[in-house]
Amino acid sequence: MTPQIRKLAAIVFTDIVGFTKLSAQDEPRALDLLKKQRELLKPIVDEHDGSWLKEIGDGLLLTFNTNIEAVVCSIAIQEAAKSIPELDLRIGIHQGEVVFQDDDVLGDDVNIAARIEPFAAPGGISISGRVNASLERDPAFQTAFLGSPNMKGVSQDVKIFSIVSHGLPGANKISDDIADNKAKLNWNIYSITGAILAVVGALFWINLSLLSPGIASDNEIPSVVILPFENKGEAKDEYYAYGISSDIISDITSVGQLR
Repeated sequence: MTPQIRKLAAIVFTDIVGFTKLSAQDEPRALDLLKKQRELLKPIVDEHDGSWLKEIGDGLLLTFNTNIEAVVCSIAIQEAAKSIPELDLRIGIHQGEVVFQDDDVLGDDVNIAARIEPFAAPGGISISGRVNASLERDPAFQTAFLGSPNMKGVSQDVKIFSIVSHGLPGANKISDDIADNKAKLNWNIYSITGAILAVVGALFWINLSLLSPGIASDNEIPSVVILPFENKGEAKDEYYAYGISSDIISDITSVGQLR
């Protein structure tokens, strides 16, 4: 296990709206969309001195040295995404400490960035209070306060804003009932996550016991795929379906020895 490297960074999460439905209806087209996303967006990230850390399903995890760089690049990404009809993105940005270890990225602030992203409107950008503080001094950027929702596993109060300048769509304010429902839903998420972690853990150790010594390389890290949950309810509940899968991914990757 390599030593941990900690770095303060602006963390960007992206997600393709409606990708789960597209994958179910036309998997080749969905995979082609991921390829187009990579080909279109990676040069933009490089141009803005960003780091393309990993692809998580249809989402991207990026980091930048400053909040302004992250915001400017995200605006450029949303503008470029308009050229591909099905590449409808939500983007979330947060500033905090990133932990690099064994070709993976960890840390509470990474999880916060992932939880901020679903509050963005399709085609829009949501940001944390830390990022918003960097924009307040620049009149070129305009933001709107959305609220301070309850977030699983996050002890700090996270204020969420939406960037409403540069032709970006604003998001709906986070109502009290959404915050309350999210808090009530956490118990179900804990239960579902716990059950899945138990199954994953059992399969993982069974696999280890069946493997003969020397077959697996020391550099290999077991991988587990968590598919997104599809929302069967109202459109306003899409956040919860996304939140369950993102919570499970976050919890599994935090265990270590799994990717």
